[in-house]
Amino acid sequence: DLLESIRKAGHERFELFCNRPHLDFHNRGLLRSIARWFRENALPAPSMHLPFIENDGPAQKLWISVLDPERKRREFAIDEIKRSLELAELISPEYVVMHLGNPDDKFSPVAFDYAYAAIAQIRAFAGVQVMIENIPNEISTIDRIREFKTVADVPDIGICYDTGHGYLQGITSGFEHIKTTHVHDNHGEQDEHLWPFEGTLDWPALIEKLVVAKYQGPFVFETRGDNPAKGDEVRSRLRDLWEEAQKSLDEFRLKYKLH
Repeated sequence: DLLESIRKAGHERFELFCNRPHLDFHNRGLLRSIARWFRENALPAPSMHLPFIENDGPAQKLWISVLDPERKRREFAIDEIKRSLELAELISPEYVVMHLGNPDDKFSPVAFDYAYAAIAQIRAFAGVQVMIENIPNEISTIDRIREFKTVADVPDIGICYDTGHGYLQGITSGFEHIKTTHVHDNHGEQDEHLWPFEGTLDWPALIEKLVVAKYQGPFVFETRGDNPAKGDEVRSRLRDLWEEAQKSLDEFRLKYKLH
């Protein structure tokens, strides 16, 4: 029902957010129903956001991290990710997005070893393309993800640029390496997941960077709220900005006072 309400609001590309209880990927019947819905509506294959947290209750959260210092917890994380990827047996995802670590995690060189081992298992299990998302920690900046790709010799790993996280991280470069996005807004202090233009992110400046970087991937909204129809207005405003920048970057920079 939720997928159908989003489709009726004009959205045709979907990313399935595999955190329980939001999407109970332990329920094989639910996975079959989701796959059937995509086939019946002749929609493009969805992307998947691999699980990274489980909400046990209002104040209880279980982190799912392939970089956890404890081996048992890393193994648990891989098991949960594989369970979510059972959907790939029913409908092949366009790609999957994964987190490396949790918010505020510090960088350690062993993180690259854990990340490589996890990604190798994911690709062997489901044969999917992996996108790593920038999240607010020392492991998942764009520069660090690029370093990981070079050190681990995994050039086919993509980067999912999360606009809200990038704003909090102060990311200003590396946009030429982005393959997909999570699009949302905030006021520069918390990860609020607002619709674009509801926070203080400078959207013309971001659009300029993506156009200069020749970005060709999708804009995937990752916003809170129960009104998917709001995406139509936001999509229109972003499209207008994109087309303006494509037409003439000089005029675009002058109009929006970009330097």
